Formats: sequence, C-alpha cells, structure tokens
Amino acid sequence: MRPTRRGRQPRSIAELKPQAPEYLDAYTDPAGNYAFTTYDQAPIHDGPLTAADVLMANLLSLHLGWSDVVPLFSTAQTLFTRLRQALDAALVEARRLPCLEDCDDVQVAMPALRNANETAWATDPFVPYRHRTWTDVTVSKVLHRLAPTVPIIDSSVKAFYATAKAEDIRKRMRNDLNANRDWMAGLAGSYPVRGQAMPLTRVADILIWMDGRRQSSGGPTV
Repeated sequence: MRPTRRGRQPRSIAELKPQAPEYLDAYTDPAGNYAFTTYDQAPIHDGPLTAADVLMANLLSLHLGWSDVVPLFSTAQTLFTRLRQALDAALVEARRLPCLEDCDDVQVAMPALRNANETAWATDPFVPYRHRTWTDVTVSKVLHRLAPTVPIIDSSVKAFYATAKAEDIRKRMRNDLNANRDWMAGLAGSYPVRGQAMPLTRVADILIWMDGRRQSSGGPTV
C-alpha cells in the first residue's frame, strides 16, 4: 500500500527563498559529493530509453541492479517489457509538453506518465513499499533527466507537498512554481544544466531535498 501524508499541510517553495542560493551553491559545487556534475550534466538524447538512462537514476540514491534493468529490454512480453514501453510512452508525452509551470490542468495530468507509474507498481505488487524497486519515485528519477517536465518525486517532495500521489504533487508543484517563478528563474540561470538554465522542477527538487537534509540533521547542510 502506498504511504499517505494525511494531516499535514502542503508547504511552499517560497519558504526556502532565503536559503536557496546556499542550497544551490552546495549542491552544484563540483568539489562536493552531490549528483549535479553527473546526473544533471551527463549528455542526453531524444530517443527511447536506454539501459544507461535507467542506471543513471542510481545517482539519485536508487539501488537498481542488473535484475531490475536487463528484463526491461528483453524481447519477451513480460511485466518488465510492458514497463519499458510505458516509460517510453511517458517520455514521448513529456517531451511534447511545455515546462511543468506552463502546463494547463489537462496537460499536467500526463496520462502516459500515470500509466507508467501504475505499470511500475504492478511489476511486483506484493512487495512492501519500502522494499520495492519500481515505484513512482523510480519512474520520476529515470524520466526527469531526459524530460524535466516530469518532476522528481522522492520522500522529501512527498512530505513537502503533503501527498504521496504523483499527480497531486505535479499539480501542487506546478502551482508553486507559477507563484515563485520570477525569483526561481533568476536563480536557475546561475546554475546551468548542459548550457541552459536549470529547469525549475529541478531547482525545486534540490531546494526541497537540501532543506530536508538540514531539517533532519538539525543544523546546516554543509
């Protein structure tokens, strides 16, 4: 069963504005041990998903092994090959959409992404959540690098927006980015990803994740 965030109120990225430069400086520092110089800066392509694309998501604290990746690319028709097909469809869908902050209510629903998430859950439905490999978190980390309109969803983002539902997170983040786009866009240009301003979805994820680390440690992140 998927976890919920009942009883909590969604937060806003506006709360993190004072710490934003510090968090982004730390995360993008090449001397640090964060994923910016690898996950974010590695070359991308406009084709279907590859095994290397899937494994790249391990740089965001996943633990995908050969048994989670190789079956995706089998010629047999299995749950895993259906998942890879669903991931490719979600990738095509997301690449055709504007940035998340510019998506309307129809676009933000992303039905192909919803199907990929549901297909991921179906790969092994009887495994408890915390022991599962393929979840909506995995899907988001695999797809975001190639299509930033797909926001990264992790435990910090779920807690921040007070929901475990991926579609609700997309809507809440879309609204949050819209409300804060001016100052976020100003920062994004100072931290380029492959020569272009960092996507606001990635700015939001970094700020939320870094703030979560600070909160859990009870002190400065760096």
